[in-house]
Amino acid sequence: MTNYEDKIQTLENQLTQTRTLLGNTVDTLQEERRLSATTKNKVTGGYYMMSRSAEKNLRALQKTNNNASLMFSVIRENMQIGTNAVTISNEALSKILGISKRTVIRASKFLKDHQYVQVVKIGTTNTYVVNERIAFAGSVGQRKAVFSSTVVAHESEQDEGWENVTKLKAIPIIYGDERAIIGSEDLSPPDQKDIDLN
Repeated sequence: MTNYEDKIQTLENQLTQTRTLLGNTVDTLQEERRLSATTKNKVTGGYYMMSRSAEKNLRALQKTNNNASLMFSVIRENMQIGTNAVTISNEALSKILGISKRTVIRASKFLKDHQYVQVVKIGTTNTYVVNERIAFAGSVGQRKAVFSSTVVAHESEQDEGWENVTKLKAIPIIYGDERAIIGSEDLSPPDQKDIDLN
């Protein structure tokens, strides 16, 4: 081989390496774009939707009855997707909002009388179902049952404080491709062939 042929061979090798590197970079970039697209609009707690006319009505509610407006905000924040419902006691609402239980009762009556919510009594607790023409979590008309709801329990309602509540025992689950590790058994590091990098 002449010096010229060596240079051509070297350039061809470099070109092959560059193409491989470029291909890997494109693959990595496409994967990053895919991951970014799947997580871009995810918000902790999710979304609920409101119409523009409902927003206008909420401003009127804030002027007319500020406590009912604050209470309606807590209800919307916690309503369950698909049912627009939340179960919460007057005691919990009182603690969350920093208002008396009597004020909560009056605010609840105001929201019910003005059709912001439907109130379903469950003992001394209420389930509030938000009028889906005002706000909804999920698809319009998706509400299934007012008894399927998010339940909000406040620390003040418990017989003992949160720190004194006995923790539940967890039962470990072993899946088909797993095995139990007994005692202080040493484990070898995983072989890179076992790691799924795709």
